[in-house]
Amino acid sequence: MDVVALLARSGGVARARDLLAAGASAALLTRAVRNGVVLRVARGVYALPDHDAGARTALSLGSELGCISAAQLRGLWVLRPPRLLHVTTDSGHGIDSDRVRVHRAARPVSDLTVCLQVMRCLPELDALCIVESAVVRGSVSLEDLRGQALGRRSGSVRRIVGSVDPHAESILETVARYHLLRAGFQISSQVHIPGVGRLDLFVDGVLGIEADGRQHHSDRREFEEDRRRWNILTTRGVPVLRVTRSLLFDAPGQFIQLVRATLATRSPH
Repeated sequence: MDVVALLARSGGVARARDLLAAGASAALLTRAVRNGVVLRVARGVYALPDHDAGARTALSLGSELGCISAAQLRGLWVLRPPRLLHVTTDSGHGIDSDRVRVHRAARPVSDLTVCLQVMRCLPELDALCIVESAVVRGSVSLEDLRGQALGRRSGSVRRIVGSVDPHAESILETVARYHLLRAGFQISSQVHIPGVGRLDLFVDGVLGIEADGRQHHSDRREFEEDRRRWNILTTRGVPVLRVTRSLLFDAPGQFIQLVRATLATRSPH
């Protein structure tokens, strides 16, 4: 049995006992490691060389990725990459490393566990981005999250869960909405405008916000459609701000000032 194929079928990493049960042999494992096509990352644990380095490190410590490190590997919306490797263990043994942050939970780690970990570990906006993306893609439900936020010490968790918009379409939209709400604006998400389509956000029933993470239009048709929408909004007197990733992530204060200045021009004199 091909060890590489078995590992690929297991997501790139597996325990020796599972590989042996699937038809591999100890001799095949030894030969694959000797030839460099498989890595022995810990006693009884093997991985493909292109498997995530952080995940291999976690396995070598007798744990698996957790919190923001797991979120990053799973493709959830991560606002800022972690400085430490976050791992999860269900063992009572400690992990002595100043490069690792340890979380304790049952394994294997589910997306729901990841969400609970980030809400108790990360700053509020960072956690919201991850949790919202898990809800948007359907790997975690709001009902499950609410069920985990009932304790007296779960106020911060309830606040984050209460901020989740299951209709969000990007991390840019999540970040923009968060800052606008904190600044006291009334926000509607994914507002349908007849003849135009949806706007990402609508501020105080007056100002549209489009969170634009693209540097260029992908093709001519998209360029023309974008201009058509813009022109219709202009003829209807609906101002729209196109805000970029760098503005939202690096200068949120400037973003809020821009919104306030635009809304001021709409106020009656």
